[in-house]
Amino acid sequence: MKPPHIKKQRQKEVRRLISRRWEISLLNRELGYIKLDKPIRHGWYKEIVITRNVERYKNKDAIQEVFDKIERYYWGRTKEEADKLWFKYVSNYYIYRDFPTLSKRQYNRLSYKAQKLCTPYRYRVCSKKWRTRFYIRIPKNAYKIKFTRAYITHRKRIDPNLVSESANIEKQLLRSGYYNVNEALYPHKDYWNENEHRQEKLKTERHLKALKKYAINDVIKDHISWERN
Repeated sequence: MKPPHIKKQRQKEVRRLISRRWEISLLNRELGYIKLDKPIRHGWYKEIVITRNVERYKNKDAIQEVFDKIERYYWGRTKEEADKLWFKYVSNYYIYRDFPTLSKRQYNRLSYKAQKLCTPYRYRVCSKKWRTRFYIRIPKNAYKIKFTRAYITHRKRIDPNLVSESANIEKQLLRSGYYNVNEALYPHKDYWNENEHRQEKLKTERHLKALKKYAINDVIKDHISWERN
């Protein structure tokens, strides 16, 4: 009987390790959290809350529906960090007129009455690319912006056996022979060389642009070189 090829054996073992690693991640997720007896202080929230004045308006249900869709708070270790993150989202047009905005996908999931509270606006992402978001027209008496203390109230359950097994799997996938098989079976994008690839692409585009001023027959006949002397 012909012995099995070592490459096939490694591929089979790598697939088994990858499958087991996925099972471990699911088991860790199912462990859940433990509620702490005493919460731990952990930073600040800059958040938007609905006030009692919302009861005055007939469309309070639509206001509450829109409020449930937005990003209501931003966390920071200090008030200054939370405020800095808030202004970062303002500069990225995710917060407009002191209220978080909605994407087109979020807007499409709203009811008709809630959509009537939204107004589209466009902002420039780059020189030729535009995007559309929706800012929300809610009366200023219906909400307020405030800082709130943040607390850690739960702790993640940890199984030492699962952690040890997961670390052992990662160590085996980095072994000689197994690493190359893992890269071949599950290739991933190399972000480290992305900048170099982008530079080569731009260089090629510049060469092609330089050739556009010549007729195709002249290029073939004279063998114009792309390189500059």
